[in-house]
Amino acid sequence: MGWSTRRAVTLVVAVFGAVLVAVLVTMPAASALSANHGASFAVRCPFTRDPPHRLSDDPIVYPDDPGAAHSHDFFGNVTTDAYSTYGDGTEHDLLGKGTTCLRTGDTAAYWMPTVSWKDQQGTHVLTSNRAVFYYRAGGKDHRKVKPFPGGLKVITDDAGHISWRCADKGKGSRNPPKQCDTEKLGVRIIFPDCVAVASDGEPRLDSDNHRSHMAYSSVRDSKVRCPRSHPRSVPVLTMNVIFPIPNTQGEVTLSSDEPGDPGGSTMHADFFNAWDQPTLEHLVTRCINNVSPSKPRPDECRA
Repeated sequence: MGWSTRRAVTLVVAVFGAVLVAVLVTMPAASALSANHGASFAVRCPFTRDPPHRLSDDPIVYPDDPGAAHSHDFFGNVTTDAYSTYGDGTEHDLLGKGTTCLRTGDTAAYWMPTVSWKDQQGTHVLTSNRAVFYYRAGGKDHRKVKPFPGGLKVITDDAGHISWRCADKGKGSRNPPKQCDTEKLGVRIIFPDCVAVASDGEPRLDSDNHRSHMAYSSVRDSKVRCPRSHPRSVPVLTMNVIFPIPNTQGEVTLSSDEPGDPGGSTMHADFFNAWDQPTLEHLVTRCINNVSPSKPRPDECRA
């Protein structure tokens, strides 16, 4: 190989390496989730099916106003409704109530729009048969992740953090599949993982629009970090829900869709932290702070 050829090869390798580094550096934090076996824990919280825990309520956006929201499917806390509160000691307090979660300390409330499947036979409301919630460092420094503060209210941001797929097959997409030969429809929803703090250093639990007190982490200075405006690092909460569907051509529709919306485009989810706080703090310390992302997840931290 001549000098000019060797120089050309070296140049190509250098350019490729630079491009690869640039891609890795600019990769959003959420994309690293699937690779992080350590620095995480999981909770399985089935949907209550008989009768379904399905209400047109939203205790974050429409508190004390039953029926004001579009239909939601609720997971976790079995008492969640429009009147749900945190820490006030009344009958509507989520703390200490029952839960569908296999970790009984997880009495938090999770909810999402009701999902339907529209095909030639009509529109069929879907009922989830599996829901798993992952709490991860998400590429941030796992040693600095703090538990969600008690009473925190979170709503996911936009469609960029939603992924649909045929469960057990293929990669995720922003658009729902039109048919699944696995007869399983899956959706993954990623919550923001950085919290704003007040002047006294305490985390903000809510905001006027129920979103601006939260933000997503991103790559800054070659590391995944929270923005300076939202400095408190909390776990990346990822909601994974699966629905059985017929093996037919069809379209996903949501209770939150408006006329003219592409089917499934308005997907979002809500989280009202009502964990038994000592249990949550233990899991964050044991499974996130003390376990490097490169290490396997301890048995205690699995779903």
